[in-house]
Amino acid sequence: MLSTSGDREENINPEEVAKKVKDAAKIIRETSSTARDTVKKFHESGAIPELAGAVQEAAVAAQDTATEIRDTAMEVRDSHVAANTARAVEETATAAGQTVQAVQDTAKQIAKAAPKTFKSAKKGAVKTRKAVNTTARQARSKVKKGAVKTSKTAGANARLAKSKVKKAVAKTKTEAKKITSKAKRR
Repeated sequence: MLSTSGDREENINPEEVAKKVKDAAKIIRETSSTARDTVKKFHESGAIPELAGAVQEAAVAAQDTATEIRDTAMEVRDSHVAANTARAVEETATAAGQTVQAVQDTAKQIAKAAPKTFKSAKKGAVKTRKAVNTTARQARSKVKKGAVKTSKTAGANARLAKSKVKKAVAKTKTEAKKITSKAKRR
Protein backbone atom coordinates (compact mmCIF):
# COMPACT_ATOMS: atom_id res chain seq x y z
CA MET A 1 0.00 0.00 0.00
CA LEU A 2 1.13 3.46 -0.89
CA SER A 3 -0.06 6.56 0.87
CA THR A 4 -1.22 9.47 -1.20
CA SER A 5 -2.11 13.01 -0.25
CA GLY A 6 -3.62 13.36 3.19
CA ASP A 7 -4.49 10.35 5.30
CA ARG A 8 -6.05 8.40 2.39
CA GLU A 9 -4.50 5.11 1.30
CA GLU A 10 -4.94 3.27 -2.01
CA ASN A 11 -4.33 -0.29 -3.06
CA ILE A 12 -2.29 -0.70 -6.23
CA ASN A 13 -2.88 -3.66 -8.44
CA PRO A 14 0.43 -5.27 -9.59
CA GLU A 15 -1.05 -6.20 -12.99
CA GLU A 16 -2.01 -2.58 -13.63
CA VAL A 17 1.46 -1.40 -12.64
CA ALA A 18 3.08 -3.94 -14.96
CA LYS A 19 0.78 -2.87 -17.83
CA LYS A 20 1.60 0.82 -17.25
CA VAL A 21 5.35 0.08 -17.22
CA LYS A 22 5.00 -1.87 -20.50
CA ASP A 23 3.04 0.99 -22.05
CA ALA A 24 5.69 3.50 -20.94
CA ALA A 25 8.45 1.30 -22.41
CA LYS A 26 6.55 1.08 -25.70
CA ILE A 27 6.13 4.88 -25.84
CA ILE A 28 9.84 5.35 -25.08
CA ARG A 29 10.80 2.95 -27.92
CA GLU A 30 8.49 4.71 -30.38
CA THR A 31 9.72 8.19 -29.39
CA SER A 32 13.34 7.08 -29.59
CA SER A 33 12.78 5.63 -33.06
CA THR A 34 11.06 8.82 -34.23
CA ALA A 35 13.87 10.98 -32.83
CA ARG A 36 16.49 8.77 -34.53
CA ASP A 37 14.64 9.04 -37.87
CA THR A 38 14.34 12.83 -37.49
CA VAL A 39 18.05 13.26 -36.79
CA LYS A 40 18.87 10.98 -39.72
CA LYS A 41 16.65 13.07 -42.04
CA PHE A 42 18.32 16.29 -40.83
CA HIS A 43 21.74 14.81 -41.48
CA GLU A 44 20.79 13.48 -44.92
CA SER A 45 19.14 16.75 -45.98
CA GLY A 46 22.28 18.80 -45.27
CA ALA A 47 20.24 21.27 -43.22
CA ILE A 48 22.69 21.28 -40.31
CA PRO A 49 25.77 22.40 -42.30
CA GLU A 50 23.60 24.93 -44.14
CA LEU A 51 22.35 26.35 -40.83
CA ALA A 52 25.91 26.53 -39.49
CA GLY A 53 26.99 28.35 -42.66
CA ALA A 54 24.15 30.83 -42.36
CA VAL A 55 25.00 31.56 -38.74
CA GLN A 56 28.66 32.04 -39.69
CA GLU A 57 27.70 34.46 -42.49
CA ALA A 58 25.57 36.45 -40.04
CA ALA A 59 28.48 36.66 -37.60
CA VAL A 60 30.82 37.87 -40.34
CA ALA A 61 28.28 40.48 -41.45
CA ALA A 62 27.91 41.73 -37.88
CA GLN A 63 31.69 41.91 -37.54
CA ASP A 64 31.96 43.89 -40.80
CA THR A 65 29.28 46.31 -39.59
CA ALA A 66 31.12 46.85 -36.32
CA THR A 67 34.34 47.51 -38.21
CA GLU A 68 32.63 50.07 -40.45
CA ILE A 69 31.12 51.84 -37.44
CA ARG A 70 34.52 51.95 -35.73
CA ASP A 71 36.19 53.28 -38.89
CA THR A 72 33.54 55.98 -39.29
CA ALA A 73 33.91 57.05 -35.66
CA MET A 74 37.67 57.27 -36.10
CA GLU A 75 37.26 59.33 -39.28
CA VAL A 76 34.99 61.79 -37.47
CA ARG A 77 37.49 62.03 -34.61
CA ASP A 78 40.49 62.39 -36.92
CA SER A 79 38.82 64.96 -39.20
CA HIS A 80 38.84 67.49 -36.33
CA VAL A 81 35.49 68.90 -37.47
CA ALA A 82 34.48 69.84 -33.94
CA ALA A 83 37.87 71.39 -33.17
CA ASN A 84 37.85 73.35 -36.43
CA THR A 85 34.36 74.64 -35.72
CA ALA A 86 35.36 75.73 -32.23
CA ARG A 87 38.45 77.46 -33.62
CA ALA A 88 36.30 79.29 -36.20
CA VAL A 89 33.93 80.45 -33.45
CA GLU A 90 36.87 81.73 -31.40
CA GLU A 91 38.29 83.56 -34.43
CA THR A 92 34.88 85.10 -35.06
CA ALA A 93 34.68 86.21 -31.44
CA THR A 94 38.17 87.72 -31.66
CA ALA A 95 37.25 89.57 -34.84
CA ALA A 96 34.07 90.83 -33.19
CA GLY A 97 36.13 92.01 -30.22
CA GLN A 98 38.46 93.87 -32.58
CA THR A 99 35.44 95.41 -34.24
CA VAL A 100 34.15 96.55 -30.87
CA GLN A 101 37.56 98.06 -30.09
CA ALA A 102 37.52 99.90 -33.42
CA VAL A 103 34.02 101.21 -32.66
CA GLN A 104 35.20 102.39 -29.23
CA ASP A 105 38.21 104.14 -30.73
CA THR A 106 35.97 105.79 -33.29
CA ALA A 107 33.59 106.85 -30.53
CA LYS A 108 36.48 108.47 -28.66
CA GLN A 109 37.43 110.41 -31.77
CA ILE A 110 33.85 111.49 -32.28
CA ALA A 111 33.61 112.57 -28.62
CA LYS A 112 36.14 115.24 -29.26
CA ALA A 113 34.09 116.55 -32.14
CA ALA A 114 30.57 116.05 -30.77
CA PRO A 115 30.05 115.26 -27.04
CA LYS A 116 26.41 114.15 -27.43
CA THR A 117 27.24 111.70 -30.21
CA PHE A 118 29.97 110.28 -27.98
CA LYS A 119 27.53 109.23 -25.27
CA SER A 120 25.25 107.49 -27.77
CA ALA A 121 28.17 105.74 -29.49
CA LYS A 122 29.60 104.67 -26.14
CA LYS A 123 26.26 103.15 -25.12
CA GLY A 124 26.04 101.42 -28.51
CA ALA A 125 29.58 100.07 -28.17
CA VAL A 126 28.85 98.71 -24.70
CA LYS A 127 25.67 97.01 -25.92
CA THR A 128 27.50 95.63 -28.96
CA ARG A 129 30.36 94.29 -26.82
CA LYS A 130 27.91 92.58 -24.45
CA ALA A 131 25.98 91.05 -27.35
CA VAL A 132 29.18 89.82 -29.04
CA ASN A 133 30.55 88.35 -25.82
CA THR A 134 27.25 86.61 -25.05
CA THR A 135 26.97 85.23 -28.58
CA ALA A 136 30.58 84.02 -28.59
CA ARG A 137 30.15 82.35 -25.18
CA GLN A 138 26.95 80.60 -26.28
CA ALA A 139 28.53 79.45 -29.54
CA ARG A 140 31.61 78.04 -27.76
CA SER A 141 29.37 76.20 -25.29
CA LYS A 142 27.22 74.68 -28.03
CA VAL A 143 30.23 73.58 -30.08
CA LYS A 144 31.88 71.96 -27.06
CA LYS A 145 28.65 70.17 -26.11
CA GLY A 146 28.17 68.99 -29.70
CA ALA A 147 31.75 67.72 -29.93
CA VAL A 148 31.49 65.83 -26.64
CA LYS A 149 28.11 64.34 -27.58
CA THR A 150 29.37 63.24 -31.03
CA SER A 151 32.47 61.66 -29.54
CA LYS A 152 30.52 59.81 -26.81
CA THR A 153 27.87 58.57 -29.26
CA ALA A 154 30.43 57.28 -31.75
CA GLY A 155 32.40 55.51 -29.02
CA ALA A 156 29.27 53.97 -27.49
CA ASN A 157 28.04 52.75 -30.89
CA ALA A 158 31.42 51.18 -31.65
CA ARG A 159 31.54 49.43 -28.25
CA LEU A 160 27.96 48.18 -28.63
CA ALA A 161 28.61 46.83 -32.13
CA LYS A 162 31.83 45.15 -31.01
CA SER A 163 30.02 43.50 -28.10
CA LYS A 164 27.26 42.20 -30.39
CA VAL A 165 29.82 40.81 -32.82
CA LYS A 166 31.68 39.00 -30.05
CA LYS A 167 28.43 37.47 -28.78
CA ALA A 168 27.38 36.38 -32.29
CA VAL A 169 30.79 34.83 -33.00
CA ALA A 170 30.79 32.99 -29.67
CA LYS A 171 27.27 31.72 -30.30
CA THR A 172 28.24 30.60 -33.82
CA LYS A 173 31.24 28.71 -32.52
CA THR A 174 29.13 26.99 -29.87
CA GLU A 175 26.45 26.01 -32.38
CA ALA A 176 29.08 24.75 -34.85
CA LYS A 177 30.69 22.59 -32.14
CA LYS A 178 27.30 21.14 -31.19
CA ILE A 179 26.48 20.35 -34.80
CA THR A 180 29.85 18.76 -35.59
CA SER A 181 29.81 16.67 -32.40
CA LYS A 182 26.30 15.39 -33.24
CA ALA A 183 27.40 14.58 -36.78
CA LYS A 184 30.48 12.68 -35.52
CA ARG A 185 28.35 10.52 -33.20
CA ARG A 186 26.39 9.23 -36.16
